[in-house]
Amino acid sequence: MAEKKSPFKFLIDIPVRNHWENVDLLRTSLLNCFTAIFSEVDGVHAFATVAAELLENAIKYGHWTDPSSRLHLRVSGDNGTARVEVENPIDPSSEAAKDLLSTIAWLKTFPSPEDAYRARLLQVATAASGVSRLGLARIAYEANATLVARIDENVVRVTCVTNVV
Repeated sequence: MAEKKSPFKFLIDIPVRNHWENVDLLRTSLLNCFTAIFSEVDGVHAFATVAAELLENAIKYGHWTDPSSRLHLRVSGDNGTARVEVENPIDPSSEAAKDLLSTIAWLKTFPSPEDAYRARLLQVATAASGVSRLGLARIAYEANATLVARIDENVVRVTCVTNVV
C-alpha cells in the first residue's frame, strides 16, 4: 500500500515597517527560507522578487500620513502554489490606486503574463513620456503569476499567485 503524502503548507504573516531597507532584508530572508525548502531555485528567485517588488510599490504609492502605519506581508502556499500578499494604507481616490487597479485589469486582458509583458515593453519603447509602468507586468511575467488587487476602505491588498515547485 502506498503511503499517502500529506499536503505541504507554509505561512509567514508579519507586519513590516515601511522603510526601503526592509525590502531587501525581506527579499533576502524569503530567498534563504525558500531555497532551503524548494528544489526549483529559479522559481524561488522569482517569488522573492515578486514579494520585493510588491513591497516597493506599497512603500512608493502607499498613503503614509499616519506614522504608525505599517505594511503587512503575508506569504503562504500549499502543494506547490505560492501566494504573496502585501497590504498597505492607500487613498482610494488617488491616481496611484486608480493606476494599480487599471494596470491589473489590463494584465488580465492578455492570454498570458508573457503576452502582457511584451505588450508593455512595446508601449515603453514607443512612449514619449518616459514613465514605464513596467513593474507589475514584469513580475507577473517573471513569476508566471496572476495578480489581484482589492481596496477595502483605506487599505489595498495586492496578491500574487504562482507555482513554486
